Amino acid sequence: MSDNGFVQYHYRDAIGGFFEFPTENARALLPQDLQPIEPHHGSSVLSVMAFDFHDSPVGSYGELILSILTSPRVEPGQPWPRSAFFPFRLATTTRESREHAIERWHLPHYMKDIDLRWDRGDGHVTIHATERGQPIVDMTVTEFEWARVEHRYQAFMHDEEGFYSSTIVMAGQFSENEEEKGGIVIHTQAMTELLEDWELTTTPFRELWMKNGVQTFHPLQQLASYARR
Repeated sequence: MSDNGFVQYHYRDAIGGFFEFPTENARALLPQDLQPIEPHHGSSVLSVMAFDFHDSPVGSYGELILSILTSPRVEPGQPWPRSAFFPFRLATTTRESREHAIERWHLPHYMKDIDLRWDRGDGHVTIHATERGQPIVDMTVTEFEWARVEHRYQAFMHDEEGFYSSTIVMAGQFSENEEEKGGIVIHTQAMTELLEDWELTTTPFRELWMKNGVQTFHPLQQLASYARR
């Protein structure tokens, strides 16, 4: 962590899948100030992401993130984020990483350690998230063309203390495709209980994969307004 408030997390792999689900379910979770992104009318986007961090302020750990894609907030003169996310449930493999993210970034966590296993194959990678042997999520993404990138994203966080945002820059080798070759299996488990009635598609319409890079969190900003639906 640097003295200017920027925090870096170095990863071996970071993967994500975008899945459609009913907008009515998205609006039930989002604050009123946030609007879901709709690829089709009545259909919003669930982002499922997994990280394999090998160096961070709290050591190495794995992370699983469930988010809803939202419209970004853009300030005059600032670059437009590539995407904006509202994370509503995260899980990590260590207590230290969970406590760090709750205290510093106000992120909502599943409060038990999970296991996150990575199966790296030829042109694809699969993650298996479990808790004490009980399956949570299995997700596969596939590669396409690779390029070195530095992408800007935005995240919104909330807890009982308020409503926040942060810019996140992802740098590394990047592959993205809409070939619909990946897939997800979401198991019945406490981490994923919110998803059980969502009529979620199981094939991602977009697959993301980054390798050997760094995630940089900009200093957290507290937003003036906050209201639940």
